Amino acid sequence: MIKKEYVGIKKLFLRYWKSYGGVKSILASPYMHISLLLTLLSYGVWLDNSWVEIPISVLPNVIGFSLGGYAIWLALGDDKFRSSISGKTKTGDDSPFMKVNAAFIHFIVLQIFSLLFALISKSKPLSSSPIELQKWFLELTPWMLDFYLGLNYTTNFLGYFLFTYAILSALAATMAIYRVAGWLEIYHANKKSEKKES
Repeated sequence: MIKKEYVGIKKLFLRYWKSYGGVKSILASPYMHISLLLTLLSYGVWLDNSWVEIPISVLPNVIGFSLGGYAIWLALGDDKFRSSISGKTKTGDDSPFMKVNAAFIHFIVLQIFSLLFALISKSKPLSSSPIELQKWFLELTPWMLDFYLGLNYTTNFLGYFLFTYAILSALAATMAIYRVAGWLEIYHANKKSEKKES
């Protein structure tokens, strides 16, 4: 029973990942590039461990808004319009409907991962261990302190990058909805012309 649940979740994530375009889409994304640039420019924020307070205070509201926006997207247009943008393409690719869904899901998944990353970072799992254990470990491996400091800055950078990418992916999801709004306008214009002809 447990294995079946994990297999089901794995299939869902793989389907989303394929519809989104996988690693290629992320590496080619201007939103990811801008997020990387913004993170590098914001080093004054993430060098300090208190950066975690920003995503923890911002993301819960954004996630709620995103889920509401996703529900509105699913209700957009009538059944005929949704049917017209659904189904595999001639080349076997996912439909425009699934690609827009994947963009929205990517946006929400990034927000959730970013929030979880910030919460784990706030808990400071390494430095919160018992002092005796830390002393023993440092005596055994004195180089570990330098490694820990480097790891701390790396996780701060990754966490803040994930946060900025999650925020900028909101823009990507918005533009995907705008693209669909254009399709909906063409669909309604075609329906009006069909009515005039009849």
